[in-house]
Amino acid sequence: MTPVETLEPAPRARRTGGFVLPMVVIALAVMGVLAIAILATSGDEREASLAVQEGTRSFFAADAGLNHVVAQWPDSNYDTRVVAAGSSYTFAWRTLPENGATYRAVIQRLEANGPISLSVDGRSAAARRGLRTIQAILHSVPGGPFEYALFGASPSLNSKFGAIPGPQTDSYDSRIGPYGGANQSLEGNVYTNGSIAINGPTYIGGNLSYGGGLTGSPTVSGTVTSAAPYKSNPSVPCPAGGYTASLPAPTGSGTMSYSSATGNLTIQQSGSSNPYVLTLTGTSYHFNTVKVKSGATLAVSAGTQHVDIYVEGLWQSDGSHINNVSRNPTLLTIWGCGSSTASPWTVMGGGQPDEDNQAYNGAYFAMHAPNHPVTTSHPYDMYGAIVGASFDDSPGAHIHYDKALGVGGGFTLIPGSWAEVAH
Repeated sequence: MTPVETLEPAPRARRTGGFVLPMVVIALAVMGVLAIAILATSGDEREASLAVQEGTRSFFAADAGLNHVVAQWPDSNYDTRVVAAGSSYTFAWRTLPENGATYRAVIQRLEANGPISLSVDGRSAAARRGLRTIQAILHSVPGGPFEYALFGASPSLNSKFGAIPGPQTDSYDSRIGPYGGANQSLEGNVYTNGSIAINGPTYIGGNLSYGGGLTGSPTVSGTVTSAAPYKSNPSVPCPAGGYTASLPAPTGSGTMSYSSATGNLTIQQSGSSNPYVLTLTGTSYHFNTVKVKSGATLAVSAGTQHVDIYVEGLWQSDGSHINNVSRNPTLLTIWGCGSSTASPWTVMGGGQPDEDNQAYNGAYFAMHAPNHPVTTSHPYDMYGAIVGASFDDSPGAHIHYDKALGVGGGFTLIPGSWAEVAH
């Protein structure tokens, strides 16, 4: 009997389909997370890049604003807006024409007559309008034609001082207020390219510098510099268009002679009971000669505007008065224009009469006549500055130098003071 073979069933195949699908799903999920992460990172980097870009643009806007303010300073006299120590002034936002970015400046006086802090905020013109701030310290630069209380431009002419009690020069600052009290200092510096003669006891409230020799022994509150280097202070050109066309009628008792053809003006008082006053109400005048005689008064009244009087030839007010109604020397300048070297100029310090028209309390002006020797004629007070080919103060006029006239050099950045302010 043949044995019967027993057939065993074939082994069952393993099912693998359920494993692959989860792996695919997991892989897709991981890739999705990675894609989201990459997109998020890319967005962050884009935002960071934009922030850096706008921050940089804002930084350069602030820097450009600072340069704009410093460049405009000589013409705008921004320092006059912050006279007292600690005072500040904020400029409105300004737009830069190059790219539409904006800046705002804040100036603050750190100490009286001292340095100024300049802070500038800058914003880019983009939507996010980033903000960056830079700061610098500025200090005044002496310069311009009125750097000294008295200046003698000619190296070949001698200057003189007479003997009077008290200082013949000192200083104050009209931006702060009237002369006197705390607004009085010893910065009435004197400089001459020539020699200087001292006739008797003389007190100079400031520094004395001379290029030639020195005769006499003055008392000087500051330094004395001999063989001082030559300093140029050239004359200014005369205005174009001829002499002043017309003048108003004077008031009081006296006579006036004026021709716009010759440019020669003479006013002269008659008697002493009714002052003869010619009041100039414009802002610029051009003459050939000006003679104010026998107690007459040349008055200037133009509010807060600056008045310039240009004189080509001779100025003579030795027995008369200059009345700058504002009592601010920076608002009246008498210019010796052109190249004429006519007779010496003479000037008297009396300016504004009292109620009895007998006493005069000082004249307020700056006089620039580098081609003409300038002589004072009476021991009155003068507030401002005088530039002449030489000066002769033998009568002993007191020259109270207005330091507001001496900022012609403007303001400049103190090296190393520039810095960015963190927000």
